[in-house]
Amino acid sequence: MICIDLGSNTLRACLMNDELEVVQTYEKIVGSARNLSDKGLSDQAKKRIYDALVQLKSRFDFDSNLHIAVATEAFRLAKNAKDFFEFISSDLGINFNIISGFLEAKLTRLGVENRAKKLGVNIEKSLLIDLGGASTEISFGDNFASFKFGIVRFWQECDFDIKDSDKFAKFAKIKTSEALKFIDGFKFENIILTSGVPTSVAALKLGLKYDDYDARLINGMVLDMNDFYDAARILYAAKDPDLLVGDDRTELVIAGIWLMSSMISKFKVPFIVIDDGLREGVGVGAKLELLNLKE
Repeated sequence: MICIDLGSNTLRACLMNDELEVVQTYEKIVGSARNLSDKGLSDQAKKRIYDALVQLKSRFDFDSNLHIAVATEAFRLAKNAKDFFEFISSDLGINFNIISGFLEAKLTRLGVENRAKKLGVNIEKSLLIDLGGASTEISFGDNFASFKFGIVRFWQECDFDIKDSDKFAKFAKIKTSEALKFIDGFKFENIILTSGVPTSVAALKLGLKYDDYDARLINGMVLDMNDFYDAARILYAAKDPDLLVGDDRTELVIAGIWLMSSMISKFKVPFIVIDDGLREGVGVGAKLELLNLKE
């Protein structure tokens, strides 16, 4: 099965076999939420998404495999999302479902649980945070919540210099206050982090460049807050940070580091990074017959 997660910043896809192993992956920065307006998705964003989907179709065998494609917060907000996906369906044959924040959090946890089992990690008492482009999903056990902030949204609202750490910290604290109240309601043994910010921090810790990224090296890595601050310093000092985190991602990763810091810095527990998330959760949910796209 081909599982597709079209997020507010990134298009992620994978081919999963019947044993729920990922055998092929695809990832492309598309910036869906960039310049999102009252009219909806920008023309530039739609072109980036379309071009990436054309590339995805050229690399995956859609004729021999079923596909499930989901879209998240940027498309929940965009007034023109329905028309855009009707065009994608007729032109490319890829059928997207815009899912709720609740279902996004639930499926993300399924994807993380699947990988955690393969790593021998018990996450029954783990808090899970998925910091996205326009929303953030947090879960603990059977408790799921979606919050209206993400790295693209946050960065677009910042009107100060990227190196102004004091203003970043204050603004991030305001944006994440409701999420922190939710987190404070649970007693957890560790925090599992999935999404592009923690995986980028883990990769920087290993000295990997963006083109050298390998999820097998990232899955299960344990980070502490110094790793996040070190990653920001590396990006500030880099002559060509795009080589480290990908084209047009430097500001977003730094913004995400401040958002993440505001949510987790006070907790003295391990921070475990898992690359798997929503796209894998779609496959797990379908395989286990737990997938209700209307939920």
